[in-house]
Amino acid sequence: MKIIDISHSLSKSLAPWPGDTPFDFGLVARLREGASCNVGKLTCSIHTGTHVDAPYHFDEAGSKIDALPLEPFIGCARVFVAHGRDIIGREVFAGLDGRATPRVLLRTNACDDKSVFPERIPTLAADVPAWLGAQGVRLIGLDVPSVDQIDSKTLPVHHALGKAKIMILENLDLRDAQPGIYELIALPLKLVDADGSPVRAVLVERGQAY
Repeated sequence: MKIIDISHSLSKSLAPWPGDTPFDFGLVARLREGASCNVGKLTCSIHTGTHVDAPYHFDEAGSKIDALPLEPFIGCARVFVAHGRDIIGREVFAGLDGRATPRVLLRTNACDDKSVFPERIPTLAADVPAWLGAQGVRLIGLDVPSVDQIDSKTLPVHHALGKAKIMILENLDLRDAQPGIYELIALPLKLVDADGSPVRAVLVERGQAY
C-alpha cells in the first residue's frame, strides 16, 4: 500500500495566522527527571497547519466540528493542478466527474514554505463553489491556508462553499501528489463545539488496499 502524507508537520517553525495562537509543544513531565512517563502539552490555534473548517467557523448558525458527518472526509478524491493563477476558474477542473470523485484537491504550489505566512494567495472564482456543488463535489482541499484571500473580512468563498454544502480542507501539502484519483482520509478530531480541527490527511494510491 502506498500512502502519500499530505499533512504539514506541526512545529514551532510553522508560521501561524497573523495574530493567532502559534503552535507550541513541550513536556510537562519527563522520564529523565524522575516521572513515570513523558507527558506532553499542546497549544495551538484550531487552524494550525492542515485543518478542516467547520461551518461554524464562518456562520454563527453553522454546524460545529463534532457534529459533522464523516463521509465527506473519507473516499475517492481527485487532485487538480493550478499553477501561477491568482483566480482559479472552472477550466482548472476539466474532466471533473463530481459523482465519481466528490472530493476535489487543488495543488497551487503558491506558498510551499510554511515558515513564512503568505501575504496573497490564489482563490476560487466567484462562480466556482456553486458550480462544484452542482457537479456533486462535497469537499474541497487546497494547499493554501484559506479558501479566501488573506485580508478578507467577509469570507465570500467560505460562505459560497458552505451554501453549496462543500466541506473545506485547508493548508494541505500536495507537493508529492500528482494529478489523478486517490482515496482520501482526512478525519477531523471530535472537538466539542469547535469551529474546526487539525487533521492528519493522507492519500492512498488508487488500486492499493488499505
